Amino acid sequence: MSESDLIETKGDEEKNLGDEIQTIIYRFPKKDHDKMVEFTKPFTDVFRKYGVSRWGIFQLSSTKNDMEFTNIAKTVSANLDEEEVWIEIFHYNDKKHKDEVMEKMKNDKDCEKGFQQFMKLITPGSSVIIGDFNSVNGIEFIR
Repeated sequence: MSESDLIETKGDEEKNLGDEIQTIIYRFPKKDHDKMVEFTKPFTDVFRKYGVSRWGIFQLSSTKNDMEFTNIAKTVSANLDEEEVWIEIFHYNDKKHKDEVMEKMKNDKDCEKGFQQFMKLITPGSSVIIGDFNSVNGIEFIR
């Protein structure tokens, strides 16, 4: 494990949270909040099965611009009176690990069915924003 790896400790268990993350940002109608929560629940086991190191979903909680920064709600053109903006963060050991996980999931019919359901839940006509990031050498993580 490299020094830049994030470590999560639970009891005596240490888990490598990895040097590679993938983010997915999307918006969907507020009226479908409960549907989206229910939809995502089974994916904890799916992602664990395929080896995702860590996965979490976060809901945009503020639309305020801070300093000279533009709030992401404007970037994704969200109407927060009617929509929620969520970000999913996937952690992988490295790019090779991410590619292996993605390849396994691509061949799973249930994952494909889940993708189709997901696309029906997001705001019609909106885009899903995705990005792969790796850790920057020389910058220390807060652990």
